[in-house]
Amino acid sequence: MIDTAFIHRRAENNVGDFACTPGNYFDLGRHEFFGFTQEVPSCNLAVLGGGQVFRDVVNSTIYNLGRAKKRVVWGVGISPKDRASVGYDLVEGNCDLVSTRNWGIEGCEYVPCASAMSPLFDKAPEPTHDVVLFSHAKKSDKLVRVSGMREQNNHSGTMADAVKFIASGATVVTNSFHGTYWAMCLGRKVLCVPFNRKFEFFRENPVMVSPDDWPDQIKNAERREGVLQDARVLNQQFYEKVQNLI
Repeated sequence: MIDTAFIHRRAENNVGDFACTPGNYFDLGRHEFFGFTQEVPSCNLAVLGGGQVFRDVVNSTIYNLGRAKKRVVWGVGISPKDRASVGYDLVEGNCDLVSTRNWGIEGCEYVPCASAMSPLFDKAPEPTHDVVLFSHAKKSDKLVRVSGMREQNNHSGTMADAVKFIASGATVVTNSFHGTYWAMCLGRKVLCVPFNRKFEFFRENPVMVSPDDWPDQIKNAERREGVLQDARVLNQQFYEKVQNLI
């Protein structure tokens, strides 16, 4: 029997989905990784998340976690609508700890995405470009492009590749959630081009602009101080709570 099953979205090439599982950063014994549609074997602990995966968490809790002794939801995107749903009541009733990466969700512990624990943020290179664009591979059809501006998308390569690219810009324009988060963790100026409400729940939101006029707004990009340190402290504290369960 394994100690811990880490369950997160693994079927696509989205670099954020692969990077956001706490299993990449925290020691919880002998472990394996699973997708949300897989049945989890007998284990002492099942950890679900992170990512924008609330519906997956609900379904996995119902169908796939029967052999897990303890269950934890770690840094999952949970909206106010999700929090008020029957699905949340089901998850809360069947899991030992529940946390969300979304700030301000009443009655739900705030734990930012665990990817902030990556050592990549401790050795990031200095900027070599004034502005770079980190785009979402599937949500950028309406996003204006600027000729000559360096661009990379969130389905290209590894987290290391993404962080290196994001760090290369003094200002980062992005419509990717993890692009936004990682740019703020790196202390870069950020201009966020949101395509839904999931971008509205950082502790301190970035400057947000529309996909068609962002080139005129680059001068308004801002840093957010303390994002990396805050995320690491909160994840470490949550890790200690998880350890106390087992």
